[in-house]
Amino acid sequence: MSQPHHRFIPAGRAAQHCPELTARGPGPAELRARWAALGPDLAAALTPRLAPLLGGKEPQIEAAVAERLPSVLAAHALIAREGCPGLLHLIADGSALLQIVDRTFGGNGAAPQPLPEKLPASALLLAQRIEAIACAALAEALPCAAESLAVYHSAKRATAFPASTEETAILTLTISEAGGSQWPLTLALPVTALAGWLGGHGRTRRKPAGSADPAAAPFADVPLPLSATLVDMRLPLAIAASLEPGMVLPVAVARAVPLSAGGSVIARGSVGHQDDRIALKLTQIA
Repeated sequence: MSQPHHRFIPAGRAAQHCPELTARGPGPAELRARWAALGPDLAAALTPRLAPLLGGKEPQIEAAVAERLPSVLAAHALIAREGCPGLLHLIADGSALLQIVDRTFGGNGAAPQPLPEKLPASALLLAQRIEAIACAALAEALPCAAESLAVYHSAKRATAFPASTEETAILTLTISEAGGSQWPLTLALPVTALAGWLGGHGRTRRKPAGSADPAAAPFADVPLPLSATLVDMRLPLAIAASLEPGMVLPVAVARAVPLSAGGSVIARGSVGHQDDRIALKLTQIA
């Protein structure tokens, strides 16, 4: 007695997932490496932007990963990125702010000793400018749209932040001015927010698509029909209806003959001859 045989037919195609869905995200070690790699890009973006605050001279900026946040007098701000969890903590050294303000008002750039317990309004306004500069530099270094970054809590409010219990990745940018003084600008981000903030960091930037060069391949060899309108005249309908072979119509060739491509005038010229052929000498490019 033979055994029954069954032929199984799948109800549909097996699900196939693209690598973007099945691939695992970067691990903590890779995220910290990306955070450290952000430093040089951020320093390069900050250098020309800080120059106007430092007498027009570009500073030297070195980036390094730090272990803890500074505890000295400073201006604090929180920066948010649209669609990403976590707030980036920006800390500008208070002593440096006071020195820059003093130079701006004609002083020798010395910070008062001892340092005040709170920064004056002038230093907080300077800190606010640095916040805007930092946002622009971050947008360039990440890269991301500048509109996606916003100061969530500005230093101008002059309020202290409570100590965070989250594990934090800290990046210190040491800014060396032309006169020899150095001061730190610190950025801190919760480790849990690194993936969202740095997800696009390290990817090749897409170059903006400029206008295509018509003189380059593959466009250079494409034939382009041109037409030169030597005569453009109007006739009454009665004369047009009575046209017959042998009739002579007086015409006048325009001094500026239009040269057209695809129905659009691209140039104008005067009629002449070259060797044994009628030629058009261009006098105007539309």
